[in-house]
Amino acid sequence: MGSIKRHGLLKVAELSGVSLSTVDRVLNGRGRVSDVKRRKVLTVARALGIRPGLPAPYTGPMIVDVLLSDSATDHFKRLQAAFERQAQRLGAHLTLRHQRWAESAPQQLLDALRKPRSRRHGMIVIAPDTHAVHEALNAIVQSGTPTVLLTSNLTDVQGAVYVGIDNYAAGRSAGRLMSQWIGQRRDAVLLVVNSLAFFAHQERAKGFIDVMAQYAPGTRIIGPVECFDDDELTHTAVAQCLASQTLAGLYDTGSGSLGIQAALTQAGAKPVWIGHEASALHANLLREGVMSLVLDQDPEGQVQASIDYLLHQQGIIDTPPPLPLAMKIVIDENL
Repeated sequence: MGSIKRHGLLKVAELSGVSLSTVDRVLNGRGRVSDVKRRKVLTVARALGIRPGLPAPYTGPMIVDVLLSDSATDHFKRLQAAFERQAQRLGAHLTLRHQRWAESAPQQLLDALRKPRSRRHGMIVIAPDTHAVHEALNAIVQSGTPTVLLTSNLTDVQGAVYVGIDNYAAGRSAGRLMSQWIGQRRDAVLLVVNSLAFFAHQERAKGFIDVMAQYAPGTRIIGPVECFDDDELTHTAVAQCLASQTLAGLYDTGSGSLGIQAALTQAGAKPVWIGHEASALHANLLREGVMSLVLDQDPEGQVQASIDYLLHQQGIIDTPPPLPLAMKIVIDENL
């Protein structure tokens, strides 16, 4: 990089805590330098305005660990398809290393976090809200690995970026719309969640309850009832509820829609039903008037923003993605 004057190189060396020869090797791609030192040098050089044409802070393709739970829901299918498209788009420049962990066996996630198969330049993870996970992720972030929390935020993990919608606002939106829809009805409203182990579902449930208490204080909320995105468990929860009372509304923060549909059909009930994610099933239920409204978090946009954030952190692209992402509201009229 012949246009860089010697005093500029000296400044980079001083601020990054390495030798002048190391700075020269990094900026000109000569010899071997550890990823840690390369990242330090390039971070300083970027801050000093030494661009364009800076090399990547590592050799070879960018390796990103993608750690998702083993959910078979439509949302996760959309995430998987979006990751596959991004991998094809970036080709030899990016390696996405997928690992699935079972929600019933969280130790699998901890092992994947603590024992990567080889070096990684970034990580994208969906993780439950537990102390052990917080500790593992904090250690990874502090080691200098750029980390994205996808879909569900963890506020105690400092330095990681959350890529997703504001889930508390999503719950509040559901509550506000539910309160308007049910009007003066004082029948109960059922709140179904996936698992309260995930911060996203905690926030959606809290936002919903807070707004319902404000705008529909006379409405009794049943739940949150954890159904773990399982159609049979969801069917049982809804059917038991309908057997003893009339429901004015139902808000499901996760999946389990086939179970809800079956229970409503069997009981001949038609409460206001608000759910999440713009799937083909939900599109049909909206057209048929069974569902009332769907909140969508745009998993394709989440994947794009996650990868763009990591590319920006590594200095490969100049502009970071705009965060947080916008939530979409889908009804039968805008399908």
